[in-house]
Amino acid sequence: MTTTLTMRTLTSPKLGDVSYGPDDVIRFPQGIPGFETLREFLLVTRGECEPFVFLTSIERPEVTLPLLPLGLAAEATKVGAAGVASLKVGEASQVARYAVVSIGVETHEIITNLRAPVVVNLDTRLGRQVILPDEALPVAAPLGA
Repeated sequence: MTTTLTMRTLTSPKLGDVSYGPDDVIRFPQGIPGFETLREFLLVTRGECEPFVFLTSIERPEVTLPLLPLGLAAEATKVGAAGVASLKVGEASQVARYAVVSIGVETHEIITNLRAPVVVNLDTRLGRQVILPDEALPVAAPLGA
């Protein structure tokens, strides 16, 4: 007996058509700040945009947040266990951390929010934007500064 995953297509005004299956969906049980009612997202990559990835809402495809993997940001990871506890992170869990990015009209004007990373448990497909209490972490750090 073979199991066929049902592929779907999301049409994003910013990214075009994105094919995905049920296993690609990342659930944000609490939504994300500013979009608390949205719960299902995709992490979308585009070769021409690397290293950036895009967190795109399935419910409202016009909601797309550019992200940068935190391993590439200057101040890598200060996400404590308390911030990711709701993601069912175990010792063997694969966790990805991203900074939300804002890109200005001039594409060289890029800032990252290091104080509120997006954390995704890649095993359980659960995500959360964690607001860290460390006020030394900038919410608008220029990329490359």
